[in-house]
Amino acid sequence: MGKIKIGMVSFEHMHALSYAKALSKMEDVEISGVADSDMYRGTQAASMFNTKYYQDYRKLLETPVDGVVICTCNKLHMPTVIDAAKAHKYIMVEKPFATNTKEADAMLKACRDNGVKMMTAFPLRFNQAVIEAKKQIDRGDIGDILCITGINHGKMPSGWFLDINKSGGGAIIDHTVHVADLMRWFTGSEVKTVYAETGNMLYNTGIDDCGILNVEFENGVFATIDTSWAHHKNYPIWPEVYMEIIGTKGVLKVDAFKQVERIYSEESGEITDDVWGSDGDEGLMREFVNTIKTGKEPSETGLDGAKAMWIALAAYASSKSHKVEKVVYGG
Repeated sequence: MGKIKIGMVSFEHMHALSYAKALSKMEDVEISGVADSDMYRGTQAASMFNTKYYQDYRKLLETPVDGVVICTCNKLHMPTVIDAAKAHKYIMVEKPFATNTKEADAMLKACRDNGVKMMTAFPLRFNQAVIEAKKQIDRGDIGDILCITGINHGKMPSGWFLDINKSGGGAIIDHTVHVADLMRWFTGSEVKTVYAETGNMLYNTGIDDCGILNVEFENGVFATIDTSWAHHKNYPIWPEVYMEIIGTKGVLKVDAFKQVERIYSEESGEITDDVWGSDGDEGLMREFVNTIKTGKEPSETGLDGAKAMWIALAAYASSKSHKVEKVVYGG
């Protein structure tokens, strides 16, 4: 088998650059095209990775690429995924999976109808600290899980992230999905109900920048998810994901981004973090490539992405009603 050919569809999302860098390090992978409606952004990315530029992603889909990594704004996930599924390409789509249930259902149906395997970009499943935590949970080291505290804080984004018509929401939909996915993975159970409060309290941008969720799982586990864009612009790292998992035999703490060297520069006056540990993005891309090679079901799927999104949507519903809301699963 020759090199796996991957097409990058848009660098509109900031994570696209990291994914492309991870793919470019793999000897068995070729980035065979970049599609982006923004000509400047697209040609710059294509030049960086020494590949061809397409302004229309559908032209890229006509080429013999094996799979595509979709990093458009959230609202464009649905049409892009459907077109890629019809072209019979393996699909990796950035989170959140979609902006509403109708879109998610259409994406899942398109992949089923065309026999296409799809993944959601959940790199935290490939973070070494998270992997070790999953092993300990599965071994029974902390017994049966009783409750979980989850935190996902980050810096304030800009551009389309603040346009609800393109993003589908703010910090809740952006950050809930990562932690909700890990909680589903750790517990082996689905979220049944959500009570949430959200707010536009930090930046006055007209979109939610913080919130907290109380969730109950079908197996009786309950959890909280503290999600925000609270980090100021000089905060040394962009993401901060922390979990405390309480079991019948012990407590497990997970700090996903602790593998860093903190650098204090007297010259610039800045504080930066140099990450030296495992790269979740690289593991995510390797899983995508292996899925293409083997044709086997990936360890995390498009449906996983949709389920995490449905939890976030229930949080928005609860925030409006100020009541406990059931998670409405589609698919």
